[in-house]
Amino acid sequence: MRALAVVMASLFLTSPSILFAQDAMQYGVKHLRVLAEDDKVRVLKYTPMAGDKTPIHSHPATVVYVIKGGRSRITLPDGTVREAELKTGETLLRPPVTHSDEALDDLEAVLVEIKK
Repeated sequence: MRALAVVMASLFLTSPSILFAQDAMQYGVKHLRVLAEDDKVRVLKYTPMAGDKTPIHSHPATVVYVIKGGRSRITLPDGTVREAELKTGETLLRPPVTHSDEALDDLEAVLVEIKK
């Protein structure tokens, strides 16, 4: 019975609907706002100042266009932490992700989330 409970908990915790259900907009952070949205995409403006944080949240597949580059600290659900350097003018294609982040520099980017 204990083994079954462990398997069921593992399935629940790794289910995509659970991992990608945390919408960043639920937190009302001042550095993230919706520019446009329909049933296929959502366009977000991300403008954190150094030190601004976004709690754990998820994105589907996303296109990121960096308007003003800088550094960000990313933390994954397993506790892995890494720093990312975003370069002004670059465009990134990102797979779905669940993470929290902290801006280490002032940043500005547009995110286009692809809904399924």
